[in-house]
Amino acid sequence: MISVVVPVYKVEKYLCRCIDSILNQTFRDFELILVDDGSPDKCPEICDEYQEKSDKVSVIHKKNGGLSDARNEGVSRAKGEYITFIDSDDFVSDHYLETLWKLKSEYKSDMAVTGIQTFFDGEKPYLKNKDYNSFLFHGIEALQNVLYQKYLDTSACAILIPTNIAQAYPFPVGRYHEDEFTTYKFYEAVSLVAVTTKKQYYYLQRKNSIMHHEFGQECLDELDAADNLVEICKQKHPELVSAAIAKKFSDYCQVLLGNKKLRQEHPECYKRIMDFLNHRETVEKKEEKGTIFTLYLSEIPYGKI
Repeated sequence: MISVVVPVYKVEKYLCRCIDSILNQTFRDFELILVDDGSPDKCPEICDEYQEKSDKVSVIHKKNGGLSDARNEGVSRAKGEYITFIDSDDFVSDHYLETLWKLKSEYKSDMAVTGIQTFFDGEKPYLKNKDYNSFLFHGIEALQNVLYQKYLDTSACAILIPTNIAQAYPFPVGRYHEDEFTTYKFYEAVSLVAVTTKKQYYYLQRKNSIMHHEFGQECLDELDAADNLVEICKQKHPELVSAAIAKKFSDYCQVLLGNKKLRQEHPECYKRIMDFLNHRETVEKKEEKGTIFTLYLSEIPYGKI
């Protein structure tokens, strides 16, 4: 069985769409755990209504503790052997769970990952899934792809992992960019990762979401998460240091480009970023064949991190 964990907080406008997409899955061996993180709107009532209508739904009502705390609570209550996370303002295709399960089963992998389709509020996402590829990576090889943002990223969504691994590596409470502090541990812990570029997860970008606030703790956490990945690779995966530095380069640039008044209003943070960028004007990236690239600022992906 798959446990689907959905943290819920102030998403009254989007919650029914999310829940309906999960209940419409072609793969039926699942439970849906809705974690009401002290939401002040009608979300708690909506969750309870779905629990009354479907025996697949269970609801946890808790005091607000943030996304990490809500996910961790859901993981602690999960009954399934495998687990997947879906954010409550996002939704998934009818074949989302089926795709993940088939990937895991056909490739005999420990972990499965699908593609993500980004769309903005008010838009209708349009998927072109006629042409897609599937890959099988060793765990550390998959982590390298995460760091280079090739086929994979640090998101905890659109993945299927053993529940015991999710339980072993909880999300950091009180941190933004909690995925970047956590998901690399999932890849370290598994032997094989099956990946498809077929997009089965719909990721909503909202103007008022955490990722679109003015400069604050979320930006500092993004920088800290990038630093942490570099240090982890230096200690445990020296062959991935260049990849971690490339990821750090991307994240630092994202904070810099996303805050136009950073230099004037947050000079210490601006100096932190520029000291690194000036020291690493270029990032050397080695491919398997030994070819060395120079990765310039203009080539850094500027998408979902």
